[in-house]
Amino acid sequence: MKNTFTLFLFIIFIYGLSYSQTYVKLGGGYNLSFNSEVIGINETYSSTGNTAYEAVNGSLGEGVNIVGALGYNFSPYISGELGVIYKLSTEFETKYQYENESITSTYSGSFWGFVPTLVLNAPLDNVKPFMKVGLLIAIPASEIEMVYSSVYSSGGTAKGTFSTAVDFGLIGGAGILVPLSTKINFIVEFDFTSFTWKPTEAEYTDSEGNTFKYKFEDEWNSDDEYTEGPMFIPFSNVGLNIGVQIGL
Repeated sequence: MKNTFTLFLFIIFIYGLSYSQTYVKLGGGYNLSFNSEVIGINETYSSTGNTAYEAVNGSLGEGVNIVGALGYNFSPYISGELGVIYKLSTEFETKYQYENESITSTYSGSFWGFVPTLVLNAPLDNVKPFMKVGLLIAIPASEIEMVYSSVYSSGGTAKGTFSTAVDFGLIGGAGILVPLSTKINFIVEFDFTSFTWKPTEAEYTDSEGNTFKYKFEDEWNSDDEYTEGPMFIPFSNVGLNIGVQIGL
């Protein structure tokens, strides 16, 4: 089985030498939440003692993204790409309201992603449909900002920043290439990202400027100061990108 797979790769490589074409892709688009999770909860206390709750659902993968890739055509049907993504999320807001006091929390996030991708092409005459699948190697970040407001005090702002080294997800998509010239193609692409980030630590600064560091572990006990259970931040999304592909 191993020898068969090696032979298959060798045939693709040899065939690719006779066809090889390098290209770059540049583009961007907007993505919507996919596999949404509860980001936060709106809480409103009434004078009767009743409390109303409203879940705020979504994914920090919703928002603008900028994409680029360096690609190589091994044949008219198979290409390989090394892509780069910068994802900037939209902001989600929740509010805690009790009489004349409130806390407004704003959640946001972003990530840099490196994506080795396999692309399958259908080289038709007028348009060229394609499908792709790849591994997302992400360097994510997320932040929550809490603004305190009260008629009894000057209020204040607290902030929490989540971080980790790298995390992984999957990316896929399908689209078409529309030739504009012999070397330039216009791209329309529907894509999706499956990525839920598991940060390892967070830095929290309260409204008085005091800073604390928290760790998120799979196993912990009551004696572990500033240590909590695992946390998951959703970044999955689905959306539309447009751009150009330029042959080199």
